[in-house]
Amino acid sequence: MSQNAYTNDLAMPHPRGRLVLNALEKVAAIALAGLVLYLAATESLDWVPFLIGALAALVLLLVDWPYGAFLELCIAASMPRWVIKINKWHAKPEHFVVAAVGLFLLSRMVARKHEWKSLGRPEFLLLAFLALNFFTSVVASPDRSSTLRWALMLTLAVSPFFITLQVVRTPSQLDRFMVLWLWVGALGALFGIVCFFSYLSFRTDFGVTVVGFLGFIPEVHGSLWEPNIFGSYCTSFAVMFLFYFIDSTTRSLWHLAGLIITTVGTLLSLARQGLICLVFVGGMVLFYNLRRTKFRVKHMTLVVASVLLAFIVGFSVMGNLSERIASISIDTAGEDPTVVRRAGMLALAMQDIQQHPILGLGTSSFQLLYIADSDITYQGLDSAWLGSLFFGIVHDTGVIGMILFLWLLVELRRRTWRILTAPVRTPATTAVGALSAGVLVMLIAYQITDASTLAFTWVQFGLLAAALRISENYSIAASGESVR
Repeated sequence: MSQNAYTNDLAMPHPRGRLVLNALEKVAAIALAGLVLYLAATESLDWVPFLIGALAALVLLLVDWPYGAFLELCIAASMPRWVIKINKWHAKPEHFVVAAVGLFLLSRMVARKHEWKSLGRPEFLLLAFLALNFFTSVVASPDRSSTLRWALMLTLAVSPFFITLQVVRTPSQLDRFMVLWLWVGALGALFGIVCFFSYLSFRTDFGVTVVGFLGFIPEVHGSLWEPNIFGSYCTSFAVMFLFYFIDSTTRSLWHLAGLIITTVGTLLSLARQGLICLVFVGGMVLFYNLRRTKFRVKHMTLVVASVLLAFIVGFSVMGNLSERIASISIDTAGEDPTVVRRAGMLALAMQDIQQHPILGLGTSSFQLLYIADSDITYQGLDSAWLGSLFFGIVHDTGVIGMILFLWLLVELRRRTWRILTAPVRTPATTAVGALSAGVLVMLIAYQITDASTLAFTWVQFGLLAAALRISENYSIAASGESVR
């Protein structure tokens, strides 16, 4: 059949109909633009950024599994500052992302595209701890519906631990996951630094908390919940970057750059527990690696120069940093209103613990029992919040909950020490060392300001557990021992 015969058989649109169609398209476009302008002028469009974020998250979840999903999880876990109020539930991005990633992983398992990995002792201990939170919230809570809701939020925050263990299977996956996690940490610290310089230049308060009772000092919280948590977040990444630079065979300058950025973030947060952990845990990282590896003088010089550069930047732009560091001393700590308030909260918590030592009073029940009074309040704050991780666990789940949590920590510590002292060194061993240093920062810092109910904590714990399993598979299991 010829081309002419083919075209003659086609029904071509009438010229007038085509003009009408073009006119209708223009009218529809103008009407849509008018509708958008009307909504922008008369309605609240606060939901638009969330819609755009949800669409972007969906695309990232479906592309490059599992790395896209993990990157999405890391980003959401690093921005708990923003919440969506749904009735009484203050939902964070991490809650939605964890649920979406978990459901997607479950669907892949049902479709037999992903193999289920059997649970080990740490997973069972953590599951028992979560189950205990629900149990105590039912049988001992002063407000059952509130504590059950908070137990559910805690479960969502802890879920990255299990998701990460199911997803990370090979050394190459672990290496790529660690690169993503370190990048997110460095960018999170950099975002806080940008917020601080924006405050200095334009007096914006985005990402910065101006503390009135401390003389209107600006403290950086970035995308994290508050400055102390931002400081703990940055410090945990700083010691990980330090470990990678010292222990890794490549000694990438990227790790030094990350060390500088996250150290500056710690300084700008003015978080004293962050500063203490930076010195203490950072010193432990140096001591451990100097004993095990041949560390050249030029590499040590680079580390010292990087830390000095970070401190120079911090002292240059933060005029109150020296006063904040001086307040760490015991003599001046007693005059700090935040220390006095925390001591008052711990005293109240001890009263509850003595009355309910076995099971506690339910998840986050402390805030239900007390509104800060004149003895423990400052600057009009009227919320009761228990900042210590261990005191919070005993208060909410009693001695039984504390035993389960300590058992989990002892199990991870035992396996970590066995890997770090083994003669066989692999890239996974470096990951174990770096992640354990970050976890140690969290455990110390969370005794002052607890962030265990936020997902980034459990991303860190999950990566450590996955790195331990991979290291054991390639070293200890080779000698005939079982991996649990």
